[in-house]
Amino acid sequence: MSTAGAPPGRTGRPGLRRSWLLARARARRGGRRVRSESRAILTAALAAGAAYAIAHYALGHDYPIFAPIAAFVSLGFGIDRRPRKVAELALGVSVGVAFGELFAALFGTGPVQIAVVLALAVAVARLIDGATMFGMQAGVQSVVVVALPGMLGGGGFPRWTEALVGGSMALLVAILLPLDVRRRAQRLAESGMTEIALTLEDVARGIRTSDPDVVDDALTRARGSQGVIDEWDELLDTALDATQLTPSRLRHEDFLRRMHRSATLADRAMRNTRVIARRAGVVAGEMAQHQALADLLDRIARSVKDLSFALGSNAQLIGLRPYLLEVAGRLDPRQFTGWPTQTLVVLIRSLVVDLLELTGLTGTQAREALAATGGPEPPDPPVVRNAS
Repeated sequence: MSTAGAPPGRTGRPGLRRSWLLARARARRGGRRVRSESRAILTAALAAGAAYAIAHYALGHDYPIFAPIAAFVSLGFGIDRRPRKVAELALGVSVGVAFGELFAALFGTGPVQIAVVLALAVAVARLIDGATMFGMQAGVQSVVVVALPGMLGGGGFPRWTEALVGGSMALLVAILLPLDVRRRAQRLAESGMTEIALTLEDVARGIRTSDPDVVDDALTRARGSQGVIDEWDELLDTALDATQLTPSRLRHEDFLRRMHRSATLADRAMRNTRVIARRAGVVAGEMAQHQALADLLDRIARSVKDLSFALGSNAQLIGLRPYLLEVAGRLDPRQFTGWPTQTLVVLIRSLVVDLLELTGLTGTQAREALAATGGPEPPDPPVVRNAS
């Protein structure tokens, strides 16, 4: 049989297959980042172009490079475009350019001048404002101005006006075209939960066929997908911080807090999924009742896909609870034969608790929904951030 279409490593070295799977996961994450940040990238690029045009055609500068630099640096392509933050960055750029121009006019250029202007610009910036990025931009722009020939920046103090034009354009875009973090959070939620579901399906397939390689591929996939959950969580951390300083975003605070709770639970679910995959890979060839356990994992995977769709569309999660409750009631390790299978059932119980909490149950309620085992359920384990 030809193996030309087989994944790398399926017929060769396991390390090559693992690298290929990780590369695919990285490519998927990269594609998601580009799609989710496309509006931010596009608006920042248009703001930079508009700033250049204003400085060139309206102010008559031949090479107004500081206008687009100030616009793009101030806006960036992240989700945190609070007008206050954009204004701070724009001011940092303007202070750096002005300080650099004044210093270059008085003392010229050279290695010593660059070192001195950098130290002085950062010191002045820290005196004006405590924000780290404010000082960084002031220092960087002062160095660029001192090191750059005057003719490329329009010559003399007009370079400072270019920075003001760029910063003003960035602030205008931040006010008129604010980014909607909610949709991006929903897309990341859908992607992260889908990765959990696909991993569980692969684990079920590996158990059903007693193929440790398939389970190992599932574990590799889960490890490569953790970045999606991390990005989701970081996005919401940033967005919640922004609501404290941007009154217009306060109306979204309840939504963001709900999503942040979901992201925390999804992170725990992903880590439990990796533990399940790791254990299943060790005992895949030794378990009894392969079909029953694989069917349970497939049922859980279907529930996770439903959760993924609901989180991605901001639908109610409570309607998905009955199906998960039915699965939880079947997770009695004593109903399975052999310690390898029973061990996996215990691990799956922890995952189902996370998923039930995603539907709105408390941890206590979720644990009470599990099939009785003759003893109390252990408390939620602490989340180990560096688990792999």
